[in-house]
Amino acid sequence: MRLLEGISDRFLSAWRRIPLARQLFLAMFCSMWAVISVYFVYDLHSTSRRFTAMEVSTMDAVFPLIQSIVESSMLHKSAGHIQALFSTSGGGGFPGHMFLLDADKRVVDTSALGTGRVPRRLQAPSFDPKRFLVMDLPMVVKPSCVPCHGSGKQVLGYVRVASFNPAKAEAITAHIRGHGLILFATLALTFFCAEAITRRMIHEPLVRVAGAMKGVAAGRFDTRIEEVPESDFRTIATGFNAMVNEIARERKEIMDLHRREVAHMERLVSLGELAAQLAHEVRNPLTGIGSALQVMQRETPEGSPRREIIGKLLGQLNRMDQTMANFLNYARMPEGVVRPFGVAEPLGRVLFLVEPRLRSQKIRLERRVPEDLPAVIGDPSQLEQVFLNLCLNSVQAMPSGGVLTLSAKKDRDDKVLLEFADTGHGIPADCLDKVFKPFFTTRDQGSGLGLPVSRQIVMSHDGEIWIESIPEKGTTVYVRLPCSSALASGAQKPAVAGAS
Repeated sequence: MRLLEGISDRFLSAWRRIPLARQLFLAMFCSMWAVISVYFVYDLHSTSRRFTAMEVSTMDAVFPLIQSIVESSMLHKSAGHIQALFSTSGGGGFPGHMFLLDADKRVVDTSALGTGRVPRRLQAPSFDPKRFLVMDLPMVVKPSCVPCHGSGKQVLGYVRVASFNPAKAEAITAHIRGHGLILFATLALTFFCAEAITRRMIHEPLVRVAGAMKGVAAGRFDTRIEEVPESDFRTIATGFNAMVNEIARERKEIMDLHRREVAHMERLVSLGELAAQLAHEVRNPLTGIGSALQVMQRETPEGSPRREIIGKLLGQLNRMDQTMANFLNYARMPEGVVRPFGVAEPLGRVLFLVEPRLRSQKIRLERRVPEDLPAVIGDPSQLEQVFLNLCLNSVQAMPSGGVLTLSAKKDRDDKVLLEFADTGHGIPADCLDKVFKPFFTTRDQGSGLGLPVSRQIVMSHDGEIWIESIPEKGTTVYVRLPCSSALASGAQKPAVAGAS
């Protein structure tokens, strides 16, 4: 059974490697060959049976004459007639051999008839059934036979006729030759017709389709399938041409959009570099102004209205300085130190910083970070900045208290998924797709750079960050980071270096 299964599998494997047009040709040719061969064999067998039926009919017609001759010779004791009619080696003018058999179908030696000796019983000779028609015709006991043979038998013996008809053999041979020639001509015609049909209807259209597909794959979007015969391939060609037209149109639109985006990005890069330089230039005088105000504040007596005004000015200067620092971090991210580490490390430092504020605002903290979480790869200080920003955003969204849930788990594709969920006021749906844009904020005191900087850091770690929010129910921020095992298995090392 296993041998048959192996042969079948190898046959199917070889068959699948044959091109479709060749498969169709072989199927058509072999089917026609099988049908014609079956018909040829059936016709040959039917012709042979007809010749045999004719010989049997002839023997049935001749036997009464033979039986009458034997009976008449027996009654008149004319042994010579019987000896002339029967022979152990052929004779009697019959085309073949004829023997007189006893009731046990042994050959009776007719040469002893009329001599007073008991005739010998010989073994009947054998004949090739493919060349001879052998028939045993019974000699039934008649009333005239009773005085000599008695009435105890119904059959006295048999007349065996072994007929060989050369005309039959020649006719069958001629029939085989004629039908063989017809079979060969039919198979040859079938071969050429099947080859022409499969080449015209299958092979050539498939070659055109395959060539067109290779052209499109090589970037030649002006490729079309032309001159396809009226068949299902016409529908395929029409659909292919329509698909290529659509691809070419969309490719042109994408290329135009890409050119516009590249030009826009180049302008943004130039503006970013100019803005970063401007922010750096503005930050220097702000530092000097802040230092001067601090000196003035120290020299101003306690309780003086001027001291209060100077304090407010210092607060605004600090806010401006922090905004400039965030902007510079966004424009020119500092170099990172890449190493494997557990996310519990930066999360622990972040929670140490925000826990006093959580207690003051009556926010309950739920931490779900398993100890067996795989290590991630990146700069822990930069990711600490991301986690701190996300926690502060959640705290600011719950001024009247709530629940802050920090959870982490191993995600698919050797990554760690972190979730920062709060029960704050949420983000409006029309603002959700804008939160990662620079300087967009929904808070009066916000700079609009916290989430863009966080997104840039996460993306530099080959990670992902996204937000889901339901107004008045809460917000969840998801951060997915690659594990260090992904780096060991051949993944590219995260490019945590600064990006502009």
